[in-house]
Amino acid sequence: MSPGYFAQNRADNLKTNATVLDNVLELRTQENGLTEQQARTILGAFLFRKDDVFKKVSVLSGGEKSRLALARLLVQPPNLLLMDEPTTHLDIASIDALVHALKKYEGTFIFISHDVYFIRALAKNVLHVNAGKLTPYAGDYDYYLEKSRATNERAGLTAGNASPDGGGMKSAGGQAATKAAGKSKEEQKAKVKKLRIEVGHLEEAVAKLEAQQNELTTALEAPETYTTPGKAQHLNRELSFVVDQLQAATVAWETAAVALGEAEKAG
Repeated sequence: MSPGYFAQNRADNLKTNATVLDNVLELRTQENGLTEQQARTILGAFLFRKDDVFKKVSVLSGGEKSRLALARLLVQPPNLLLMDEPTTHLDIASIDALVHALKKYEGTFIFISHDVYFIRALAKNVLHVNAGKLTPYAGDYDYYLEKSRATNERAGLTAGNASPDGGGMKSAGGQAATKAAGKSKEEQKAKVKKLRIEVGHLEEAVAKLEAQQNELTTALEAPETYTTPGKAQHLNRELSFVVDQLQAATVAWETAAVALGEAEKAG
């Protein structure tokens, strides 16, 4: 499932010539007995308030369409949700709306995410994947951080499985073996040092991109942005580009962090 697939799939099913409110009311059934007031209450939770509910879907931004798709999801929820990086390409307001909706969701949902805020808000059980090995943690994200011995939240995304120290291997042999062991140890130290520098640079890159993402999201949430024709579209395109860069940088950081952890263990 591609990032944000569930929201995008439902966004594709929106009636563009109908209003925001009509797109929710069309899901009214005898079973759910949805009233207009209930529909407006749900839409309000997704930041569609007052006259916003009468907007045509055709004039909505991409983020607004995603929020509307999420509102529809709450009205007509499936029994099981499978989500792969659902917060990718969502702004802060949409992420909060999604968290709010999923807290009310009564079915079962399984998600893959690197968004610590999203994980902490919703995860009841954690399944950590490391080097092809799955380790279940019967608790929330804080429980996982404690049991995996992660030093911080970002390290928690790549923490190895908790295990007791196995001790070091004793060297044996003559002078040649000792020299070889010494050389190997120096090479390992150099490798660790190089990886630490790489991880540090990537952390800086991720932090910088996260700051840019927050700045762009804040600009998109500002009412004055929409008084300048084309400005919102420009910011949305720029935000999409930054999000893609952030995702790539995060993956690179995770790969380097795992390699560093393995190198430190080997050393």
